[in-house]
Amino acid sequence: MFCANMVGADARGSNFFRADLRGAQMHGAKLTGANLSEVDLRPGTLSGSERRMIADLSDSELDDAKLNNANMVETTLAGASLKRTEIKGASIIRSSLAGADLTGANLEGANVQSADLAGAVLAQANLRFAKFNGSNFKGVSLKDVDLSGADVRDSQMSRRIDALPVDIQAVLRNHRTWVESSGTKGKRAELPGADLHDADFSGMTLNVASFAGANLAGASFSHAMLMFADFTGAILSNADFTQADLRGATLKDAKLLMAKFRRAQMSRAPLRTKEGQSTWPTTLAGADLSGADLSDADLRGVKLDGANLRGANLARANLEGASLQRTDLSVANTVDTVLPAPNGDAAAN
Repeated sequence: MFCANMVGADARGSNFFRADLRGAQMHGAKLTGANLSEVDLRPGTLSGSERRMIADLSDSELDDAKLNNANMVETTLAGASLKRTEIKGASIIRSSLAGADLTGANLEGANVQSADLAGAVLAQANLRFAKFNGSNFKGVSLKDVDLSGADVRDSQMSRRIDALPVDIQAVLRNHRTWVESSGTKGKRAELPGADLHDADFSGMTLNVASFAGANLAGASFSHAMLMFADFTGAILSNADFTQADLRGATLKDAKLLMAKFRRAQMSRAPLRTKEGQSTWPTTLAGADLSGADLSDADLRGVKLDGANLRGANLARANLEGASLQRTDLSVANTVDTVLPAPNGDAAAN
């Protein structure tokens, strides 16, 4: 089944034992209870084509499935549901498990080196003797996770908010009070130029906060509320905005190399003015988004003028009504992307 297209397929309980699924496209497939033990899910290149196909199981349902001893080198399982899945002895080197739910999964002896687990759920997972060295654990809650016997050398961990300087903690507390009191108490967070690299802001409400020019490389904002937030000129390389609400935010001239925006909300924000109801666009004008992951993101009406999206992943993203003047989309993945048409209507690519 080399490079087979099974996007959205219902294959619950199916037997794929030792199948050749190199480069298979299985985004959103239902594979609950399926047997995928010893399958080959490495990248594949179609004959006569230079395009390298990464096996894509993102957002798939793999609860109670078997992936024992599977070869999943450089496979994407981002956002997949892997509850109680058996993944013993599997090779998951350099693969993406960002945002995946691995609750109760059995990864005993699995090789997960240099993998991306940003925002993943590992509650009650069996990680005995698994190799995670060099992997990304940013935004991952490791509470109640037994890592005894697991190799996590050189792994990247988030900086908890309570580990940040006390003055930064005070700014964030005051902002929370300001938001909860609708501006009558506390104070809006203003952290221009602050060094907040690898900080974990997952799930926080930071609407209207200012991070202009801040160093937020590797920071996690997954599931955060960031409406009208200001990231102008900020360093956000490898930052994680998975499923964050960025409507009306400003990321003008930001450095967003390899950043993650999977399923992020970045459409126009509702705005109340003296004249009545209006909307305010999210702007990424002049931003460097090379290699960024914007798959399944809502980018309707976004301003991307002069932005660099070279090599970015825009699969299934919606850019209806977006402004793309001088935008570099070379080598970008635009499979099933809704792009703005010249006449202003949306056009699926």
